[in-house]
Amino acid sequence: MLNNYNKVAMFFLVSFTCMDASHAGEAVLSKNNSTCGIIRGEPLKSSYGPFDFLNPAHKEKLPIVLTAHFTPQVERLIRGQSSFNPMSDIHYTLEKIPNYHRALNSMSKYMLSGRHVSKPMDEFYSAECYFKRALYFRQDDAMARMLFAIHLHRAGKLNEAEKQYLIVLEQQPDNPELNYNLGLLYVEMGNISKAKEHAETAYQLKYPLPGLADKIKKMENSVN
Repeated sequence: MLNNYNKVAMFFLVSFTCMDASHAGEAVLSKNNSTCGIIRGEPLKSSYGPFDFLNPAHKEKLPIVLTAHFTPQVERLIRGQSSFNPMSDIHYTLEKIPNYHRALNSMSKYMLSGRHVSKPMDEFYSAECYFKRALYFRQDDAMARMLFAIHLHRAGKLNEAEKQYLIVLEQQPDNPELNYNLGLLYVEMGNISKAKEHAETAYQLKYPLPGLADKIKKMENSVN
């Protein structure tokens, strides 16, 4: 049975009005995609929070943001809650809860869809900035880092994706989802021995999808 970590990662892998006065100023401010709004040595700043999704002490603070901004329609990128664009609410959510995994997942899908092309100074941060902010906020958040690796992988940035996957692997060597995705990456990189190594681990840990095994078989057949 897949745990919550695996369910979120699998969901990501398989699935490819007016704001109120307290929020109005935030959406129109330009975001610096060079710095990602990070000042080294200083905490991230927000008018509410920011709160750590993994910290039980912050649990009671999260619904104020999530019920108002991260609705099912926003998560599925159908439409926004405070404006028509769902990214406005995703951005608000990630400003207040930088490592909220489901919002990071939706943000990545939105950016990869081509609906928004980031500029150096922009209404929203770039996808990579949101992930960098999440990991600056909570460096040991393995799920946020894995979602970052998957994002880079899907964006075709294979070497950068490998780097992030390997950091998570040090934290969670027996994570079947991670080993499966890393195996897929190595297939794309043409490293069949590494792909087979991580496929073996993933399937020993009962990962259910056959796609990696099929890709490795096809790759071996093309070589022979």
